[in-house]
Amino acid sequence: MFFTLILENSSGDRINLTTTANQYMTSKIYGLHPPPGTVSTSSYAGMDGSYLNNAFIEKRNLVMSFEMRGVGLEKRRHALYRVVKPSRYIKVFYKTAGIDVYTEGYVETCEIDNFTNKTNGQISILCPNPYWYSTSAIHACYSRVSGGFFFPFPQSDESFILGCYSTTDNIEIRNDGDETGFIIQIEAMTDVTVPEIAAVTPTIYNADTGEYLQIKGEILREDIITISTKTGNKTVTLTRNGVNSNIINRLVAGSTWLTLREGLNTFHVQAVRNVKNLKITLMHTNSFLGV
Repeated sequence: MFFTLILENSSGDRINLTTTANQYMTSKIYGLHPPPGTVSTSSYAGMDGSYLNNAFIEKRNLVMSFEMRGVGLEKRRHALYRVVKPSRYIKVFYKTAGIDVYTEGYVETCEIDNFTNKTNGQISILCPNPYWYSTSAIHACYSRVSGGFFFPFPQSDESFILGCYSTTDNIEIRNDGDETGFIIQIEAMTDVTVPEIAAVTPTIYNADTGEYLQIKGEILREDIITISTKTGNKTVTLTRNGVNSNIINRLVAGSTWLTLREGLNTFHVQAVRNVKNLKITLMHTNSFLGV
């Protein structure tokens, strides 16, 4: 199978470990499959069976074995050491004919056998977040009015669209990976015709499950609220006049950290007042437990 394997450190320095690239021969990559799950149960007192306490996915351990061939082995070995440093951050890009993904982790070991006929090496990377993520992002937007006027300006007498008015408050977005969290961005219109209090208490409903996420209070003109529902990074941030502040306390009781299920997801937008003054953007990257 043909594949591309690239490692990138926090400074943006890269090294290509693809077979035949730079004379590195990658012979095996362990850890592309889904990591093991941990299931905790407890026994009933005096009853058959047991009940579930919790279940979760363990961290990913990527182990890459390779062989260095050709001349200039010492130079290439030190080039590898400059990018792959134990305990340091590393980003792993993996691409085949059917998938183009990355994952992030920290180098556990980088071992190379110097004194053999064949210079073999092995890199071990621990990834606290077990998912692979697509390198391309997916966006879905809601706005009562969306622009339809683009340059170059039409030079014929035929009619053209200046804007589109939406009669639905639904947003559809497709998730072609595993169930995952995502980013919700709520923007208040900047048009001077919009009142200072652009909207009040917006709510995002999952039309398929009935779950919702609601932010109470007023949203002023030009406010931007960014919500992350990703596991391990759940945040609610308000950007007002260029200043970011944590407003997780404005989440209404009963709100759910919404996720994207596999396939087509439909969300519904509402507000106590002036939902038409809001622009909602959903952003996510497909995530995979195994590639």
